[in-house]
Amino acid sequence: MNLIQRIDALLPQTQCGKCGHPGCKPYAEGIAKGEAINKCPPGGQETIAGLAHLLRVPVLDLDTSRGEAPAQLAYIREAECIGCTKCIQACPVDAIVGAAKLMHTVIIDECTGCDLCVAPCPVDCIEMRPLVSVVPIVGGLAANDLERHERRLKRDRARLRYEQRNARLQREEEHKLAERLARAKRSTPMDAIPVDNHQVVQDAAIKKAKITVAMSRAQLHKSLKAFGHPPTFEQQSRLIVLQQQFEAAEQALATLEVGSPPATSTPKDPELKRAKIQLAMRRAELKRAQEQSADTQQLATLSAALTAAEQNLHEAEAASEQPAPVLQRVEKRPIDSQLRQLKTALAYARADFSKLQRQPGTHADELNAAQRKLDEAQRQVEAHMPRSE
Repeated sequence: MNLIQRIDALLPQTQCGKCGHPGCKPYAEGIAKGEAINKCPPGGQETIAGLAHLLRVPVLDLDTSRGEAPAQLAYIREAECIGCTKCIQACPVDAIVGAAKLMHTVIIDECTGCDLCVAPCPVDCIEMRPLVSVVPIVGGLAANDLERHERRLKRDRARLRYEQRNARLQREEEHKLAERLARAKRSTPMDAIPVDNHQVVQDAAIKKAKITVAMSRAQLHKSLKAFGHPPTFEQQSRLIVLQQQFEAAEQALATLEVGSPPATSTPKDPELKRAKIQLAMRRAELKRAQEQSADTQQLATLSAALTAAEQNLHEAEAASEQPAPVLQRVEKRPIDSQLRQLKTALAYARADFSKLQRQPGTHADELNAAQRKLDEAQRQVEAHMPRSE
């Protein structure tokens, strides 16, 4: 095992990107080249101590400018899920299951708590809940020793799932490229001009650039939502870097699209696109400030920034050659807050009962009490369902 692999084995394998790298393995490569060992909030001091021991360097304090990352798990409020699959695409370890237009749910045992699924959700039905771990003393080992052993096993499993997901995505991309080549060959007569493989490769490069733009945009929005208002100097520096990465990705995509033949659809106006992104950012800032009960002056400043962003969008739409979108108002069915609370209580009761079943040495009285609590929660949900329909 080389140095990069040994460093990577100590990282938490959340693939969250809070260290400034797209994953744990790139950060391990950076550490091997001399980068600081205190940039991993999910790993905390335990990871810093392990890296310092491995590399024989001084133990540093955690770089808190990158935010905090306590042990947590993603939870989907299933009554609000619309089945858009965006969270499934964002999860780096395939810990979310579901299908298009169907409810999604999180595999609790596989979730790494990276919170990358929160920002892409268009209805904000995903929340991060603290991870509560109760490990009994078994065979004379202390609870913290068993917890460290469990964390190591989970790191190894998360790394394996991450690598398997990347391999699967690579296979799917290669399969799609092969299908495009096959379709192009079938659509061309045998005695006609050969298929332009260069154009197929160009299309694949454009698609990859679009994915990069989408990922950098999601990272920027996630950071805007996670950082405080106003952000610290370090957070502002991080936002500037993310904004530059996003603009560089957009520029790379525009460069590729210049050399490609004109598409049949209407070309996108970069200024209009930028105005839409700025409007979404201002809305997210105002919403977060309202949730944190910010003072009146700050709310007024953010509201004015939102109004200016809306005006800029209107001006960009007027200057754009694209047709104005046809807007339709959709009346959404109101969510029954009491039913949602009952379903949440039911989910907690089910999780507690399942946890007690998995724990060795659980007393029968505790298991029976959890079963009664689960039955009562199920009964309340069923009793409320007819009134909610």
